[in-house]
This record gives sequence, C-alpha cells and structure tokens, in this order.
Amino acid sequence: MNLNLTEIDPSGIGPELALKILQLPDDQVAAIFPYTTALRERYFGNKVKLCSIVNAKSGACPEVCGFCPQSSDFKGAESPVYPLMSPEQIASVAQDSENNGSREFSIVTSGRGMTRERELQMVEEALHEIGETTKVEKCASLGLVSKETLQRLKGAGLTNYHHNLETARSHFPSIVKTHSYDEEVAAVKAAKEVGLRVCSGGIFGMGETIEQRVEFIFEVKELGVDNFPINFLNPRPGTPLEDVHDLSPYDCLRIIAAARLAMPAQNIFVLGGREVNLKAMQSSIFLAGANGTMVGNYLTTLGTAPNDTVQMIEAMGLEIDRSGVH
Repeated sequence: MNLNLTEIDPSGIGPELALKILQLPDDQVAAIFPYTTALRERYFGNKVKLCSIVNAKSGACPEVCGFCPQSSDFKGAESPVYPLMSPEQIASVAQDSENNGSREFSIVTSGRGMTRERELQMVEEALHEIGETTKVEKCASLGLVSKETLQRLKGAGLTNYHHNLETARSHFPSIVKTHSYDEEVAAVKAAKEVGLRVCSGGIFGMGETIEQRVEFIFEVKELGVDNFPINFLNPRPGTPLEDVHDLSPYDCLRIIAAARLAMPAQNIFVLGGREVNLKAMQSSIFLAGANGTMVGNYLTTLGTAPNDTVQMIEAMGLEIDRSGVH
C-alpha cells in the first residue's frame, strides 16, 4: 500500500482507507509500520504510558454481555464474587500500581451502574486516599452512572472516566442484551460534559466483520475521546463467546494500525487479550502505533508480570512515561 505520511493530517484517514488496511495480506502488514510509528513518535515521542486497574467489586452482575463471565446469567462461567473493596484496599493497589510504572489507575466495579450511596461514599474515600498517597491519574469504570454522580466523583478527585462502547453499533445487539448502544454513548458524553478525560473503546474479535471493525473505530473517533483502549477477546469458559477465536496476531496489528492512522493524536492503549492473541508479536503493538498498554492483571484474567511488560517496552528502545497529574 502506498501511503504518503504528509497527507495524514491530524484528522486522520477515512473509513475507506481503514478498511483497506484491515484487508492487507499478512506479508504486507509490516510495510505500514513506518507510517504508524512515525505518527506515534510525532505525538508521543518515545514514551509509553502504562495504566492499571483494580477489580474493586466483582461478579453477580445483572447485565448480560456475551464476553463477560461476571454476568449472573452465565451459570457455567467462573468469576470471583465479592463486594466493594474498602477504600484502604483500593488505595493500596493504586500505590503498588504506581510503583510498577502506572500513570493511570482505574477503579472498576461490576453491575449496571453504581447508585448505592454507601458505595459512592467508599469510592470518594478511595479517590481521596489515592490522591494523598500517589501521583497517578485517578480513573473509574462504574458503568452507566448519572452526570450528577460523575460531577460528584470529580469533586472527590476523579480525573478520568472509562466506559467502553464494546463494539460497533450494528454488532452491539449480538453482544449486549440488557442495555442499548445509545445508553453507552450517553455515558461517554456525560463524562465529557462534566470535564473528565474519557477512555472509551471495546473488544475486537467477538464475531464482528472487518467492516464492523471499521465502523467501531470511527464511532469512537466521532465521540472525540482522549484514550482509545483496544482489547482483543480472550474467550472465557461458560460465556456465549467461549468458542470464538477470530483473531490472528496480524489481525490485531492491522486493527491497531488502522486505529492509529484514523486517530493520529489520540492515546491508543492495547489492553486485555494482548498476550493470548499476539503471542510472540506483542512488542509489535508499538510499531503498529499503540502508545500505551496495561501493567498487571486484567478484570477477570491474569496479565503479564509488570517487570516483563517494562522489559518488553525497554527492549523496543522506548521509555515508560512516569509523569503524573500533580
């Protein structure tokens, strides 16, 4: 493919060219790396951002999302079930994450959306504690919550909000059964309206077509979020998607490259499913244009040891971005 980097302005490429990138043969994928690497370096230099999460409240979820073992509908799925961690426990994980190089730390909870007053108070307490003991950007992923709740959490120190669209609008009804795509979009817009930095992406490899992958990338682009988290399905036993294995390592790299070329200046993080889908090609995510990844464990699966992730990044001649918000 003949791409002229000088023609890629800050608005990025369009859907037609993104589709062509997703259709590249495996032996031509590396030919796109000079362009994606140059864009990453233009906007982010040689720095890689690390984020981390805590699964602060797990399982017994009333929502039905085909990829997630936390749903109470999936009786054969295995997922830990426990109530919201204490503020001290959450803050302790944040401190460990900062020590491992994370600049962003997210409090993640199961459920449709956090509405219980006591739980909200506990998250507020955790945010205060994290702010007093670390310099990480404070993020939360609490589901479909109101603008008033977001404003309240911002007052407690929240700087970022994470809420995934999950997949393309046209594929969404096949994956999520208990709420609508419009509700997902509204949650993202609410977080933007209260002045939070927003992280919104989803999971690739859930049976969508490559056309739907393009659709999804450009739906995220249209929302103008700050961070685009790319996850690749790691099928969980007992879920409806347990037998779906749609992605090759090259598929993953094509997706990252298309996203970088479509959104030159956005942070693109490669998160869940990185290890099982990219295998020995994990370090190529940075050549494809990613400028961030996760350190530590994912929501319901184990991740790479933090030191191994740092070593992978440094072996590529890149540096960990250790800057904080303070």
